[in-house]
Amino acid sequence: MKRIGFLFFVSLLIFSSCKAPSDRERSEKDHLRIVYTDWSESMALTYLTSILLERDLGFGVSLKMTEVDNVFNEIASAEADIFVDAWLPSTHSEYLALYENRIEVLGINYQPARTGFVVPKYMDIESIGQLNDYYTGPIAGIDTTAGIMRVAREVIEAYGLQNELRVLSEEQMIGELRNAVRRQERIVITGWDPHWMFFRYDLKFLMDPLEIFMQEEQIYSIARTGFADENPVVATFLERMVLTERQMKSLLFEMHLSADPREGVKKWIKENEFVVNQWTRGLTPQRKKIM
Repeated sequence: MKRIGFLFFVSLLIFSSCKAPSDRERSEKDHLRIVYTDWSESMALTYLTSILLERDLGFGVSLKMTEVDNVFNEIASAEADIFVDAWLPSTHSEYLALYENRIEVLGINYQPARTGFVVPKYMDIESIGQLNDYYTGPIAGIDTTAGIMRVAREVIEAYGLQNELRVLSEEQMIGELRNAVRRQERIVITGWDPHWMFFRYDLKFLMDPLEIFMQEEQIYSIARTGFADENPVVATFLERMVLTERQMKSLLFEMHLSADPREGVKKWIKENEFVVNQWTRGLTPQRKKIM
């Protein structure tokens, strides 16, 4: 009897050891790692994506905020799965070139997007080329590794501008814009649209006759190589998740108004259930895990 019990115990161990890896692999496949930056539209798109993946498709999601150069490095090295705020064909092109064949583009989330030098409308200036005669103060930028900062440095050199490009956080940049507008002072920032600042302040892009800033870009979802084949449900969802200009601006507005950005995004989802249902329609949710 003892021998039978021992053999049963050994068999159980063997069965468990054979089964455990597949359970673990399934668990890892059902858990998605999303990286993002602290830029407004990146936060909005990331929270929107993660909430719907968890609520409607049954995935576990972990989020990590980091600098944009780390974002692309982690996607390329498979330390992360998804980034939903890649600006192409210009702003983030250097990162795709750097990690060629290690990143796959899944689909467009929003268009048209735009970057450039932005000023309040009360400033009597229309073109970047006029800056040397009109404003030689500092240009308020964002973190140094951002794609818009790379292009801004190219613009300053190409136009022979005397302006210093300051490295700030997005929050600090917006703070300087807010203070300047309140005092009706001159200011130039590295701006981008979509952004909530365009419905908070009367702003305009400076024309770029040399066309160094792209007049129009698209925001894409990207993933580590092989992700779409391994996760066709998620890939299909991200290909469908395309926001119109009105939808994007209302999403950013709700997030900006809320003390908790995620709650603002949840409010937007509740008010746009018909839209989000089109993104998840027909996609099979992951089975709930039984504890």
